[in-house]
Amino acid sequence: MTSKATRRAKGTRGRGTQAERSDDTRERVITAAVDCIAESGYKHASVTRIAERSGVSWGGIQHHFGTKDAIIQAVLDHALDEFLLDSRRISPTADTLENRVKVLVEGAWRLVNRPGFRAFFEIMLSHRYEPPRRNPARRYRARVWNVIIAAWDHLFGHLQLSQEQVELARRVTFTTLGGMVVESIMRTDAPDFDGPLAVLQDNLLRLLRAPKSTSRARSFMGS
Repeated sequence: MTSKATRRAKGTRGRGTQAERSDDTRERVITAAVDCIAESGYKHASVTRIAERSGVSWGGIQHHFGTKDAIIQAVLDHALDEFLLDSRRISPTADTLENRVKVLVEGAWRLVNRPGFRAFFEIMLSHRYEPPRRNPARRYRARVWNVIIAAWDHLFGHLQLSQEQVELARRVTFTTLGGMVVESIMRTDAPDFDGPLAVLQDNLLRLLRAPKSTSRARSFMGS
């Protein structure tokens, strides 16, 4: 994938130094936010700490982003865009089903294992009792789900699957990876997730290869 630096070099030739400085400032703030979240979690990653870490003033952060939630949105959007680009590099007809499942699982794991996505989980929990109009988690959740569905449809949309199979496969993927994220947060060591990822790939292959049948889809986890 083309890096941000490469894209900026290509796209700012006629934009002038102000645009370059603006891009650089945004990247510094986003990087600092990711680092702060990784070290102390979303709740303690205050705008003050992000400002100190990035070397950008509070006023500068407010000018470019406005709020901490807007910074997190930028972090999450970048991670989601990379995940979607990775999935679209795979041909849904030329590549084997095994490879497409591997790309989906490994790409989705890279996505949810990022500090920005961990912040998404924390936002979901911290705002779960707020009214819809004041709840940024609703917007984040819709964005995440739309990207996952888009990647899924690209890789597996041509398969003759029942709606039950599709929904179950998506839920198995998301809940398994989400559980792995929770485990990695709770443990003090660095757990090895190669085994669970391999099991997830095997289970998805079994479901995607199953005949179009509601009963088969429902019994998948217990078969």
